[in-house]
Amino acid sequence: MVNFNATPNFKFKEIVTEKRECLASTYQFDCYKDKDGQTILIAPFFDIENPQDRIHHISLINLKNKEEVRKLEGHKDRVLTARYFQDPKTKNDYLISADRKHNVIVWDLTNEGKKIYESEFKYDSFIYSVLLIFEESKIFAVVSTLGTGETYVCDLEDKNKKYDLKDTKDLNIYFLTYWWDDKKKEHNIIQCGKNKILISQFRPGTVNSNYNIQTDDKHPYNLGGMVFKNKDQDLLITSATYGLIKVIDLVQKKEIHSFTLEDVFFYSFIRWNDHYILLNDCLQRRILVLDMEDNYKIKSKVLCPEFFFDRFIKKVDHPLYGESILSVGIDWKIKLFVNRNISRPLDEK
Repeated sequence: MVNFNATPNFKFKEIVTEKRECLASTYQFDCYKDKDGQTILIAPFFDIENPQDRIHHISLINLKNKEEVRKLEGHKDRVLTARYFQDPKTKNDYLISADRKHNVIVWDLTNEGKKIYESEFKYDSFIYSVLLIFEESKIFAVVSTLGTGETYVCDLEDKNKKYDLKDTKDLNIYFLTYWWDDKKKEHNIIQCGKNKILISQFRPGTVNSNYNIQTDDKHPYNLGGMVFKNKDQDLLITSATYGLIKVIDLVQKKEIHSFTLEDVFFYSFIRWNDHYILLNDCLQRRILVLDMEDNYKIKSKVLCPEFFFDRFIKKVDHPLYGESILSVGIDWKIKLFVNRNISRPLDEK
């Protein structure tokens, strides 16, 4: 009998795509379920058949048969980030992406990938992090740079409306994440930079930076971080180089847990279920399982020899193999790892 509460234990299953051009300058991809319930992989590519005229696009790939169902074209250079968001009220699906020439596009995936926003930003550094905020009938895009620390919130209906997030200069923002404060009914933008984390409240017309977490030079923050709920707490878990992990209570605005591991390098976090958080140690080629019920202690270490400095991992409900993990590293191959403990019967045949 399958034990659905067992600690996850992963094994390599297959390469979903091995196009060398996959995720050309980024390690980020995303997934969503379309209106027919199909699991769709979102992956940036560029074509190299004609090196003088490379076509940069985003492929939507059906995870079940690994066939491309749609190609989103319009970017002018390599896509650096592509993130999926769903409107919590309408349940419509959207994708926001940015390329190396500072072009940001928002695609309506529910409406056959139609472009609903496109803008070129005059930055001196790459746009590395983006997200979408839904407020009543309006959609706002949040755009930030890695090198200069500039972050803006943009009204998709009015390109002239851009709200500047203060206190971000020279922050070197590595990733953005979002937190909805249900008690205050407020949107919060969380920016993780080189030496601090900045949390800003957003209401249409105003942005207020209200909390920041400093760190020392030995532990600059990197790409890893995630907002999640644990019982009645709204929490942020984030990583820094040299293996520093922090868990922060966003409501109480205080650190509730911190620990450091040796000889590790983290980028991605996954909320696996009510008990476990997964993070990838791309240096040691393994996945660490943290037990939220036991003060975030390491429950197990799962060796994944097929990791090739895989920085970005994502949980996916695979149509054949159940809850699984997708990963991508510097070999540009998107790989599937299935959970030995909850594989569906089809996988056992």
